[in-house]
Amino acid sequence: MGFVAKILERFKDKGCHVPPISLRSEEKNRKIVIVGSPNVGKSVLFHKLTGTYVTVSNYPGTTVEVFRGKGTIRGENFEVIDTPGMYSFLPITEEERVTRSILLKERPHVILHVVDAKNLERMLPLTLQLLETGLTVILVLNIIDEAEKLGIRFDFSSLEKRLGIPVIPTISTSGQGIDTLKEAISGQSKEARDRSFHYEEPMENLLRELEQKLQGDYGISKRCLATLLLREDLEASRLIREKESDSSSINSLVERGKGRFPHPISYELALERQRIALTLIMRQY
Repeated sequence: MGFVAKILERFKDKGCHVPPISLRSEEKNRKIVIVGSPNVGKSVLFHKLTGTYVTVSNYPGTTVEVFRGKGTIRGENFEVIDTPGMYSFLPITEEERVTRSILLKERPHVILHVVDAKNLERMLPLTLQLLETGLTVILVLNIIDEAEKLGIRFDFSSLEKRLGIPVIPTISTSGQGIDTLKEAISGQSKEARDRSFHYEEPMENLLRELEQKLQGDYGISKRCLATLLLREDLEASRLIREKESDSSSINSLVERGKGRFPHPISYELALERQRIALTLIMRQY
């Protein structure tokens, strides 16, 4: 919970009001959060899941709009949230900060990561980052018809097996695949699962060293927190100082670890995830 609070501290520092946070929501409806980069069909999918009545409001302390609606899937009511565009779990823009805050604060039943199927290789690294958090994820391959027109084919069962999550092809504009997606949502458990991927050495060794030093309960996986520390995420660094009795040794390991690589650590992590994404896609063929 401390990590979530620290993410929103930035808004407080600007003199903005931020409502109290609780990870253990008592709300009746479970939440579905739709995530993805712009122009992948998130909004159309949102309306397919919710119908016509939605609410639009600025996220507290920002001018970023968030869309919320209600939907019923297999007799169960859900709140569906359409988030701003997101390219990485390490936020650069205010829109990305808001999306990450929603994911961590509201603890959704499931995250729908919507991607443009014809650009899967470029968008899959964000899927890997979302899986590393320990949250429940479904990969939605949208605009599948355009991919097929380009001769791009997918082995969905193989991709599901390698990612360890449902992979659902859809054409949100026509509604194709929406019923299958609803079945997948209904069948998901919110239990945290270890879906981290192995990086090449020395990156994997460094991440494991960091994970072993992290003793607190952070609401996300230690693997995810370790990657954020390496990428100098301010909220993650502040949380370590507050929750770890030996934060200095953790910070020291982070600094020493960076010296093991010829390029900036963010670039090295991006290369690793791109390599994993490419491997996952190529193994389908």
